[in-house]
Amino acid sequence: MTFKPNLSVKEGLDHLAKRLDPIIGSRLVGDLGEHQWTVVLEILDDKKGYSTGRRYWVHDLQAQLRMITERLGDFGYPFDDKQRTVSTLGNELRIVRNQLAHMHDFSVEEAFRANDFSVRLLDHFGDDGLDTAKHIRHQALVALASEAGVTEQVAAATAAVPSAVRGETEIEPVNPGVDDSETEPEPVTPDPAVLVRGPSVIGDKRLVFEPWVVVQIGNVDVLDDLPKKVAKEKVRAAAVEIASYEGPIHLDRLVQATAQSFGLQRVRSSREKKLAYQIRQAGLVVDADKFVWPLEIDPGNWREFRPNDSTADRPFIHISPVEIANAARFIQTKRKDLNKDELAVAVLQTFGRRRRTKQVAVHLANAMARLTAHT
Repeated sequence: MTFKPNLSVKEGLDHLAKRLDPIIGSRLVGDLGEHQWTVVLEILDDKKGYSTGRRYWVHDLQAQLRMITERLGDFGYPFDDKQRTVSTLGNELRIVRNQLAHMHDFSVEEAFRANDFSVRLLDHFGDDGLDTAKHIRHQALVALASEAGVTEQVAAATAAVPSAVRGETEIEPVNPGVDDSETEPEPVTPDPAVLVRGPSVIGDKRLVFEPWVVVQIGNVDVLDDLPKKVAKEKVRAAAVEIASYEGPIHLDRLVQATAQSFGLQRVRSSREKKLAYQIRQAGLVVDADKFVWPLEIDPGNWREFRPNDSTADRPFIHISPVEIANAARFIQTKRKDLNKDELAVAVLQTFGRRRRTKQVAVHLANAMARLTAHT
């Protein structure tokens, strides 16, 4: 029988979805009582300001992968270890699931790697479905070895990781970024008052900013192949998942994270433009300030913000002016006695900042000018 990569990936993901439901449910049963674990996602959606009002199914792989890769309020990351093993594998699988949903034409090697992610995840959990997952992966391995004309051992070793050298940097980096002087000499933490949002099953805290854990899902050859169809599909799938996790996210930051997903730490200007174009074509909203919004958020009606301390991997100028204005508006409702400068200080503290470099000052002023945009 001819091996069909897409059917192999689907079989592997379908099996994974059957196994993850009891894993997730059993881990949270003591915290949720009679509630199904999907209630956690509904609460997270509300806290994130999602406009979809979606309800979730326990066997929905997309929902399951969100549960194991996102911070679940006061529960933290209940499925992960200190090495973020589950988050890393989960993020890889989020991108694979996205690719399959958009009818990406998987290669035999990609099918093997996708099934390998599932095997490693179930192995981490010590799940009884591991043998079936290994069988599905082995079928892909046999096809890969046959295609390459090598032994299964060689095929597995070659496909285990992308061939690109991790950390490769292209010359002529564009927008090297962020003013290094934005770094704070002493730790800055948000006022505890901005972290309170409202009681729920997963706690009363506001969601803080959490960076996407970058995973390398391909090599630089994918970026070299743009704008070919297969390359476009891979790049867009990665960008959409990153934007869904971090959005609103600055376009430059999303370009860099997407490039890192294919083995590049920095990109030259010509490549940056190509990646930015693909992101804009992926169905994501890119506003006038160059911030990319996930599909689940209506930028015009979003009222949330995500505090962070000074150790967070998010420069102030990479925080949406809308998000900064939302924080300022919230602080105003709690502390009506603040003058303009005191409010600015409180806003900066909310995002782990005290110093006002030129870049920070300009960005802050742009955001504060929007305070009257919504009532």
